[in-house]
Amino acid sequence: MADEHDRAATFIELLSPGDKLRLVCDWTERYYLQGRTVCILLNDEGEADELDSLLWTFRQEAFIPHVRLEKAEEPVIEPVIIATGDPGEVESDALILGSGDGLPEGFERFGRICDFAVVYDEGLRQASRDRFAACKNAGYHMRFVKG
Repeated sequence: MADEHDRAATFIELLSPGDKLRLVCDWTERYYLQGRTVCILLNDEGEADELDSLLWTFRQEAFIPHVRLEKAEEPVIEPVIIATGDPGEVESDALILGSGDGLPEGFERFGRICDFAVVYDEGLRQASRDRFAACKNAGYHMRFVKG
């Protein structure tokens, strides 16, 4: 479990659904370059396939070693894990929530959380606000980044 004094959650304004995977790549790279391990949660297999490809190609000079959770072998040596659904007992420094669903059980074990504040849909906006409140109530230092 992350030290509660060092926990931070960043919510990024998401103006369009088409921006999400590019932003996931950017934040994955940021955490990776900081030496952090990352767990990325996505909605479905198609989205996970697309991100798997993007992490190889989103920037010419970028290479981020990663693995899909269902293909990972123990011990997991890749610093980035892509998961759909519940990440189970995955231990990573950072959690990137690309799914838009609620926070996974035990989310407090992650020292960093990156999530999206959806502004293009009122129902999704409220769900974002609920996740923001849950992180704040769990003692995370909160930060909002304009899109």
